[in-house]
Amino acid sequence: MRPKDYSGLPANGSGLPIDELAPQRREIIRRILDEPRTYVLLSLRSSAKRLSIDAATLLRIVQAIGFKRYHDFQQYLHDRSIAFSTAMDAIEPRNDRRNSVEAIIGNSLDRDFENLKQLRSNLDRTRVVEVANKIHDARRILIVAGDMAASLATYLDYNLAVLGFNSAVALSPGEIVHRARHLSKKDLAFAISYGRGLHQTVAGLKSARENGAYCVGMSDTFLSPLARLADTFFLTSAEHVSFVDSYVAGMSLLCALLTACASVHRQRNVSVLKRVAEEQRSGYRWYVEGS
Repeated sequence: MRPKDYSGLPANGSGLPIDELAPQRREIIRRILDEPRTYVLLSLRSSAKRLSIDAATLLRIVQAIGFKRYHDFQQYLHDRSIAFSTAMDAIEPRNDRRNSVEAIIGNSLDRDFENLKQLRSNLDRTRVVEVANKIHDARRILIVAGDMAASLATYLDYNLAVLGFNSAVALSPGEIVHRARHLSKKDLAFAISYGRGLHQTVAGLKSARENGAYCVGMSDTFLSPLARLADTFFLTSAEHVSFVDSYVAGMSLLCALLTACASVHRQRNVSVLKRVAEEQRSGYRWYVEGS
């Protein structure tokens, strides 16, 4: 999936030509950018009223910073609100505070299901197959992540190892720096980071790109720096109803990618998985009653 056209604007908004505006208009647009969740659902007229200006003036300001329509600006605010969300954002505006904990659990499951539905509807499966083939062709595969996304990176690395690929996972700044330094055009880098993007993960993918590696990124917003650095970018919603990001869609995408990896070059993979099956039947790792 390719990133939407935001004219190369970074997630922090510094790429917007705000400094070219008159001081008063500059302050107006900064108020909106500082509170994207407040304005994202408001119409042009409602936003203008909240800012105590007329709608025509607000539209001209929005157009001056590069958006043809106010709707386009609202889409930018939507992605910006995701990129800058915090653990409290999903809890504070809740309308279900009087609901039982059981009902809130149901809401959480419903949200996960919606994230999966979005992935299923929007995923370009051809690109998944393309990345699977890139993985087969790569000399080395480096997976970079950090914080909670480390669980996704570890899952991907473990299962690539099962298929016999030369993969490594880097989860700390030092690991990422040293491993990315040695990548080349024969290699593939896969970066996972949500929201604005963790600095170490973005830096790792940037280094991999500079060294010529094929770069794959995964995040929950097109405003992620990974979207601009990656040759192939996947969007997986992490929307949630509590403090913790939902990684259901992210895990599902990785499962789909691994399924594709096992399905392309099938003869090679069947040979590998036969040996895996032998270990699963009789390997020392598995518990035997009475042992």
